[in-house]
Amino acid sequence: MENEKSMVVKYWGVRGSIPAPLTTAQIRAKQEALIKQLLTDRKKIKELQENPDKIREYIGDLPLSLSGTYGGNTTCIEVRVKDSPLMVIDAGSGMRELGNYLIGRLFSGQNLNPLCADESTKKDLHLFLTHYHWDHLQGFPFFVPAFVSAEDKKLNIHFYGKEDATKNLSDVLGGQQQYPNFPIVWRDMPCRKEYHELGRMNSIVIPVGRNAKVTYKELTHPDSVFAYRIECDGKSFVCATDTEHKDSPDPRLVQIAKNADILYYDAQYTPEEYRGEKGPTKFDWGHSTFEWAVKNALAADVKTVVLGHHEHTRDDFGLDKVLERSIEFRDKELKLYENRCKKLEIVMAHEGLEQAL
Repeated sequence: MENEKSMVVKYWGVRGSIPAPLTTAQIRAKQEALIKQLLTDRKKIKELQENPDKIREYIGDLPLSLSGTYGGNTTCIEVRVKDSPLMVIDAGSGMRELGNYLIGRLFSGQNLNPLCADESTKKDLHLFLTHYHWDHLQGFPFFVPAFVSAEDKKLNIHFYGKEDATKNLSDVLGGQQQYPNFPIVWRDMPCRKEYHELGRMNSIVIPVGRNAKVTYKELTHPDSVFAYRIECDGKSFVCATDTEHKDSPDPRLVQIAKNADILYYDAQYTPEEYRGEKGPTKFDWGHSTFEWAVKNALAADVKTVVLGHHEHTRDDFGLDKVLERSIEFRDKELKLYENRCKKLEIVMAHEGLEQAL
């Protein structure tokens, strides 16, 4: 049961750069592929006709490219830790759906974090921003719980982000809601706001509630980016989105991800796209590949690597192929002497995915 777990990670947005909703052409391609799948197994069609209750089970066993979608919302990851306030990493467009879920808990008097019974922090939310590019902020103006003004339901939101010499964190967040970009200015949002600006050179340990510990490390990305590690009861989750691998495992990433249970890693490009064999080179664009997700994860002795920040032009069938290629690449890397006795699970991130530790 969930209340027996130390940590639950749920993904509300895993797309990179810009939201990418399904198009009519993509939906029809899924329908055609599903019909072809059924036509290859007429026995299965007969079984489903005789027992329609098994249709949902049949669809659930299919890959997401046929049964649903990996999702089109930009980065937003919910982290529930036992006996600690709710934590969220990044406020991409996926935060809108998270808000729609949390509003029900808020108005029913429940703790925002189902793993925490502390009444004093039940309306607290700790939002950790990896960086300030728009695809990682754009969901907050549509986060409904932040608009609740009733005193007994008003949220207390702690914002964490990189300290900047030219702009305060509050100015960064409020900038996207300035006229004429948005009808409600930042100061008019009724939630209580508290800001924590994090220095790049003096990384600190951030305690959240009674049980969680958060650390961070600056990685390679235009304007820089923070990777976050959340730990509880010996379990650990690391988010390393919007980072570039260059030509060797990043020692900073290896350090913060060492022995992590789960590493969420930016695998936006294929190696061919990164090298410029299919369109312009992506060198210095600040994103990585599935090959470097595997290499970095193996170097850090990670148990599970989650491939995320999906390329916005890649459809679900393309993501299936990326997963297949990443597994093939992992199996090849595991044959190397330096990786002897190592194991690595690979998961393709999708909206709604939950991982319990």
